[in-house]
Amino acid sequence: MWSVKSFTLVSLMFFIGFLTHSQQKDASIHFENVQHNFGSVNESDGILEHNFIFTNKGGQPLIVTDVQAGGGISVVRWTRSPVLPGDSGTIKLQFNPENKPGRFNRSIVVSATGNPSSKVIRLLGEIIPREKRPVELYPREIGSLRLRSGHISFGSVIPGSFNSDSLEVINLSDDHLHLSFSNIPEHVTISAVPQKLKPGEKGLLMTSYDAGQLNEWGVVTNHFRILINGLSEDRNIIYISANIQEDFSTLSNEAKERAPVISFEETVFNFGKIKQGESIDHDFVFSNTGESDLIIRRIRSGCGCTAIEPQKTLLKPGETSSIKTVFNSGGFSGRQSKGITVISNDPFSPNIVLRVTGEVLTE
Repeated sequence: MWSVKSFTLVSLMFFIGFLTHSQQKDASIHFENVQHNFGSVNESDGILEHNFIFTNKGGQPLIVTDVQAGGGISVVRWTRSPVLPGDSGTIKLQFNPENKPGRFNRSIVVSATGNPSSKVIRLLGEIIPREKRPVELYPREIGSLRLRSGHISFGSVIPGSFNSDSLEVINLSDDHLHLSFSNIPEHVTISAVPQKLKPGEKGLLMTSYDAGQLNEWGVVTNHFRILINGLSEDRNIIYISANIQEDFSTLSNEAKERAPVISFEETVFNFGKIKQGESIDHDFVFSNTGESDLIIRRIRSGCGCTAIEPQKTLLKPGETSSIKTVFNSGGFSGRQSKGITVISNDPFSPNIVLRVTGEVLTE
């Protein structure tokens, strides 16, 4: 006569046996190699291809339901018909190395019926970059002249300093090109070396930037025009920019302890929701919590905002002032976030961005 304990034990053994038998019946995708290394290949060699072979090591037919890839990998095809137990299928992949120099390691997710339901395979290798063509090295085009860029950036510039930079150009035409310039800002000097470029010849636009001639702070952008053989071609504007900032790196520890400190009561104002066309104004209140005079160098507002200069631009320690900001919502809709940059002589926060945010309703 069976006891309850014996019956429970037999039932448990039967269930385990049934579960094991069911699992053996499941389809099971298996890759002999889950990654393929192309090694070092040239970018100029073109499209790379590889076939991953998989086998169904389960007991039921296997169906590959999806293959997901990215990063320059294309899934050409895979075996879509059911793969019987013991049989094999193929996944064909391509990798485009164009504009992808250096090492790469791309993953591909293979989804299939059975257990496991997905597998990750990989393509890896190293792309040796091809030699770039002149039109790629000099993407900016002005008539028959090509330039490395349409922008000369001097980066951070100390007030009163004199800075130099250059921009490389090339003549890819069959004619000589004589370079000259117009609309040059007063604080900028520029010359072409050489002034006359032979066909295929490279040259430099030698540029200097005299920040001493400017009473500006923060990012300053100007432009000039290139004339080719005395003619003004389309899109011949070259931009020049510099971020004029004080150099606080030479301050002693004692000077830093006695430095001015700009402290705002708030740096973000949320006006909530307003109807299009309405205007909102807000006063950003700030104080000098340091031990030296605080000087407001410049206030710059973004599109849609107007920032009014504070009544005090020089604050003694402990003094307070405010910056009135007006946002006109005309022409704007949806979520808005407008910035106002405040530049001061606070060595710890020389640039503070205030924000006016909210939502403009059109109905």
